[in-house]
Amino acid sequence: MPAAHRRGFTLIELLVVIAIIGVLIALLLPAVQAAREAARRAQCANNLRQLGLAAHNFYTAFDSFPTNENSPIRYWGAQLLPYFEQGNLFDVYNHEDHFRVMANSTAVQTPLSVFLCPSTPESPLMNPFFPATIPAELRGTLDPWPAAAADYAAGAGINSNLWTAPAVLPGPRPNTDGVFQGNANSGRRKIQEIRDGTSNTAMFLESAGRPLMYRGRLPVPNAGTTTSTSVLICGWAEGNVFVAWGYDGNGSAKGSCMVNCSNRFAVYGFHPGGAHLGMADGSVRFVKETIDAATFAALMTRAGGEIISADKL
Repeated sequence: MPAAHRRGFTLIELLVVIAIIGVLIALLLPAVQAAREAARRAQCANNLRQLGLAAHNFYTAFDSFPTNENSPIRYWGAQLLPYFEQGNLFDVYNHEDHFRVMANSTAVQTPLSVFLCPSTPESPLMNPFFPATIPAELRGTLDPWPAAAADYAAGAGINSNLWTAPAVLPGPRPNTDGVFQGNANSGRRKIQEIRDGTSNTAMFLESAGRPLMYRGRLPVPNAGTTTSTSVLICGWAEGNVFVAWGYDGNGSAKGSCMVNCSNRFAVYGFHPGGAHLGMADGSVRFVKETIDAATFAALMTRAGGEIISADKL
């Protein structure tokens, strides 16, 4: 009997199989990337919930939300440390002295996951311009040190220049103060002062990618290499609080784009279509890039008296 012939794959069959595998990978890859971003976005929102919960636990202890203190200078990030399981770092931090003193150099350089959105490229980032403002008498004999950056900031309201010529928003201008407007000398903010309602007022903002400066989806040329290409105050231990600005589509001038046009004193995230706000009641909202400027301004203010339409969020 003749020996049985063994038939192998032809080159054409092998190429067809490889092509099919390539098509399947091309179909699956976007789905995998979308699933990964969904997980990162969920973690980002959870970080803001943790900050909101910490702020409310602080409120339970002190009958007010934290604020930026003047004597000594100590900001809200350091005050909340024990309320999101950072008691050890709270003990390392010198609360009796200026946040830039040598005794606080170790603490301010420590990246904290609760302040970091996993969608942010190159995270964790450091603010190299933090030491530029440390006087020699505060740093002693040590070289200046950087500060660990944060992808979230506290909301102090909306920038009043949006009502000045050329006006982005129609008048009359409301009360533009936010939850974190003011300091310890004028009293900490209480819930009853949030007259627009805690569920309608943003307390924490996503402002990711700092100190690198972004306009649209691209960093500015040489981002982070000079003071003019950096967002200078962005560390969790710094004065990480601002009134929100609106930009044009290029992220370089005043305009009605409130989300994802710039991360310089504005809401900015690396999520498709929008970014997060941490509300004063502890909830988190994902706001679209197309949000109406007046609706966004209403979310940022605590006592503007605006009525927020749910269909515009």
